[in-house]
Amino acid sequence: MDTEIAIEKPPGAAHAPGAPAAAVRSSRSAIVLGLQARALGQERYRAAALVVVTELAQLLRCERVSTGFYHQGRARVGAISHGAEIRDQQNIVRVIAAAMDECLDQRSVIVHPLPRDASPSVSLAHAELSKANGRLSICTVPIVVRGQAHGALVFERREAFDAQALEICEDVASFVGPVLELKYRLDQPVSGRIVDAVSLRASRNGVSRYGATTAVAGLMLLALGVLALLPTTLRVVAPARVEGAGQRVAAAPVDVFVQAATLRPVEAAKADQALVTLEDRDLALESEKWQAETSQLDKQYREALTKDDAAQIVITRAKLEQAQARLDLVLRQHERAQLKAPFDGVLIAGDLTQSVGSPVKRGQELMTLAPDKSFRIVAEVDEQDIALLRSGQRAQVMFAALVERPLEMTVTRVAPVATPLEGRNVFEVDGRVDGAEQVLRHGLRGVVRIDIEASRYGLVWWQRASQWLQRTSWRVLG
Repeated sequence: MDTEIAIEKPPGAAHAPGAPAAAVRSSRSAIVLGLQARALGQERYRAAALVVVTELAQLLRCERVSTGFYHQGRARVGAISHGAEIRDQQNIVRVIAAAMDECLDQRSVIVHPLPRDASPSVSLAHAELSKANGRLSICTVPIVVRGQAHGALVFERREAFDAQALEICEDVASFVGPVLELKYRLDQPVSGRIVDAVSLRASRNGVSRYGATTAVAGLMLLALGVLALLPTTLRVVAPARVEGAGQRVAAAPVDVFVQAATLRPVEAAKADQALVTLEDRDLALESEKWQAETSQLDKQYREALTKDDAAQIVITRAKLEQAQARLDLVLRQHERAQLKAPFDGVLIAGDLTQSVGSPVKRGQELMTLAPDKSFRIVAEVDEQDIALLRSGQRAQVMFAALVERPLEMTVTRVAPVATPLEGRNVFEVDGRVDGAEQVLRHGLRGVVRIDIEASRYGLVWWQRASQWLQRTSWRVLG
């Protein structure tokens, strides 16, 4: 029970004069282990730091406890006890960060006001912090990990820090600080980790943090400059799909009903094979009607010729020709009641097997047939890149179903008119892939890269950025 009492009570009350040294060490260990457990129980750095500093403020009876780590060459306050928001205390946060910098520069514990028996240290920032917080006692302990000072803990309380309180502060910085430092690094982006690592090493070698930050920025600019000079190829990248080279559509000749369908999409069809049969009963009746009408008018025309009645001959002949034309039309429509495949191919659209008996309108598209081994690649190029394209340019196309190797393609046609697609205008660019018909399939979708000319990365970036700036400035400034 001595351990529980030591955790719940302030350190000054938990260890009365004359307490055994083992009990003191046990209570300190319990405090450190408890804070480690609370820090490890949080997923993010800020939550872990807030739990630790708030618990420390209660244990040590502090008015405020703060923690922070190096960020781009300077100490940055990460959490303040009692749930205080950093953005609402910018003035005091700036002073606390300066005290952390002062501690990290000297890599030693700084206590203000300085005890009589303590070794002298520079504490100008701590004096300013003491003035700002109402002359509270301040203790700043560095968080050292792998031999380098990465951060600090700042304790502020009304009474002076005794030996036991200082020991607890140092133990927390030594054993809980690395846990917070690990969570802080894991929450940082890669660029932030690089800058912080260089800044720490520069500080260790005696280089100022500002100089380290400038060196990092210079190295990044140098790397970008080298990358900008590397050779590359200016390319236009666009979505692509596979279509048949000569697709044919089967449409309804008249308003009629579906009688039978033999094929479904993706099934192969032979030339002259019936694709769909339409109801032809009405067409047969109409054909018989006009055949009878034609026979009757032919008889009347012959009688008029026999009587040599010129007027009747002209009238009857006109009616006969009209009836014959109607009969020919009905016969052609009757022939088209059975839609047949014009060539060997694959049915890519139109499933009428589930629509037998349903009506269709004249001109309605019923099925789409495409050649089985003749394809074209259609790229959907954005309108801002269409001026760069010409027939005969080389390209590469990769499909999701054929990721093992890209296919070589040649641009054969650039559409002169744009097509609206998903809120943007695109131009269809046709291409031909030679020698790959056996691996292509209708409806495949992928990405095409069309080579324009040899260039450098810097010129490509500049061209893209200048185009964007021109469009934006014209739109905004007029």
